[in-house]
Amino acid sequence: MFEKRMGRFREIKADLLLTVSLICLSLFPFASSSGVNLTQNNSSSIYIVQEDKGILRLISVSPNSGKTRLVYTGALEKGLPVFRKQNLILFKTSKELLLFNLGLGKSETILGSQDAFPGNSGFFKEKPWLLFSRKSNHRWETILYDYEKRKEEKVLPGTQPFLSADHRYVFLIGNEVRYSEHGEDSLRVPIHRYEPETDSLVTIAWVESGKEKLQLLDVYGLSDDLIVVRAATEKENRLYHLTASQGELVKLDKVFYPSKTNEDPKEQFNVSVSSDGKTLAFTERSEGKFGYLVVIDLVLKQRFESAYLGSFPVIKNGVVYFLCDPKFVKGTKDAEYKPYSSYTLYSLDYKKDRIRAITPLSGKAEVLE
Repeated sequence: MFEKRMGRFREIKADLLLTVSLICLSLFPFASSSGVNLTQNNSSSIYIVQEDKGILRLISVSPNSGKTRLVYTGALEKGLPVFRKQNLILFKTSKELLLFNLGLGKSETILGSQDAFPGNSGFFKEKPWLLFSRKSNHRWETILYDYEKRKEEKVLPGTQPFLSADHRYVFLIGNEVRYSEHGEDSLRVPIHRYEPETDSLVTIAWVESGKEKLQLLDVYGLSDDLIVVRAATEKENRLYHLTASQGELVKLDKVFYPSKTNEDPKEQFNVSVSSDGKTLAFTERSEGKFGYLVVIDLVLKQRFESAYLGSFPVIKNGVVYFLCDPKFVKGTKDAEYKPYSSYTLYSLDYKKDRIRAITPLSGKAEVLE
């Protein structure tokens, strides 16, 4: 499956069940000494990863004209591209992480990344750092890695790192701690916040897993007083408002911007946060049904639930882009799910709930952030 974020809870299903392989970097026809310089491209371009009949392609798409441009193509091996920063693309292979420089046409292994996973954020904006998680002695740890010096700058406890919009903080899901009281065992999971500028790590909350076997999947620090956690039980996975910030023990019982008809258990996934942290988009669905788009405008403090079906939303320059099969995009949310047979890139004006088809895509596809 094309998933931008590969966490430890892969059992949460996305709308599009895609089984693909990654790029054999040595076969890139564009990986020459001159390469393709993405810094010269229009910053508004949308990047799409496509897999069609065993061939993988990365294309840039103009959101205005729909014109596409091939960035590279190559043969496949297990893995996938996960994050991009100008000319740099971070890849997850079956064994390790690779950093590919399109301008130089070179790739290098991220040291210490054996069996590692990227989190919900990849690169720092102004510093030559990237984030990834790995297991060490059965415990998760997150690495702040300097790709210019090729060394680990910091090792932090926890996984699924998320960078705040101002890149001031890194938020992490900590390792579970077993607690026993009156002969009953329970698991408690810490939420950490790391500030690189001061090199300080604090535990802002402990989440009680309870008897429902709650699993913490992701944490998103959207502002100083707004932290959102995505958690799953056997019945649902949802976004919750974390109501603690001083290390308190809490239960996740405040749903983050619930729907008006919050009756059926909902699945919420494919979360995307805008670069300014003011907008959040995700795919939502009832079990066995098609996914549809939800956008949370944190400035207006309002939930916008689209009538259109779709998956893999990405927010860029205030616009939500997503993928869907054109046969289903105007379908109903209560319809039984069917696999997509083709893909089209759309834009969504979430305030007016209007969509615009930008370009059809060949094969299976996902938007690359």
